[in-house]
Amino acid sequence: MMGKARFLALASALALGLSACSYDPVDEEAAATGEGAEMSSETLSALIASGDGLDTVKDLMNDAGLADAFDGNAPYTVFAPTDEAMAALGPDFEGEEARPALLAVLRDHIVPGYMTIEDITAALERGDGSVEMQTMGERTLTFTQDGDAVTVKQTDGDQVATLGQSMQGTNGVVYPVDTVLTDFDPEG
Repeated sequence: MMGKARFLALASALALGLSACSYDPVDEEAAATGEGAEMSSETLSALIASGDGLDTVKDLMNDAGLADAFDGNAPYTVFAPTDEAMAALGPDFEGEEARPALLAVLRDHIVPGYMTIEDITAALERGDGSVEMQTMGERTLTFTQDGDAVTVKQTDGDQVATLGQSMQGTNGVVYPVDTVLTDFDPEG
């Protein structure tokens, strides 16, 4: 497993990478008018902290210093694995030694920008049936639509999540997902 120094280096890199993103308020009003969820006056950090079943993501966010980044102006969309989904990763992802691996998993679930379900659906309708987005962990998420359901998976992974009700805040959107979208190797 990874040592404390490597954990701190990874956590610092994650926080720095997120804080380096700039925010270009192209159309904040349009982002706030999505039909899929009610707009909250809370920040992304507060949404995650108060979200049911998101304690693991909240703890990782706080450990990595992301709470400050998620309280800032830069918008992010987080596909937040529930506590149950994170626990299903198994014993390789338990304890303090696993924190760096869990932070890497979290990065694979964060996309820069404010993406409502309506934004994703509109992109799917304009495209060829799928849309790809780069995560902060430099992985690619692929979105598809089957009827009314929008699904997301990592392009090179097998895990698929259906997007449900989002939580929309002043600087981001959270989609609780019931699976971890990455096939991340904690030893890798």
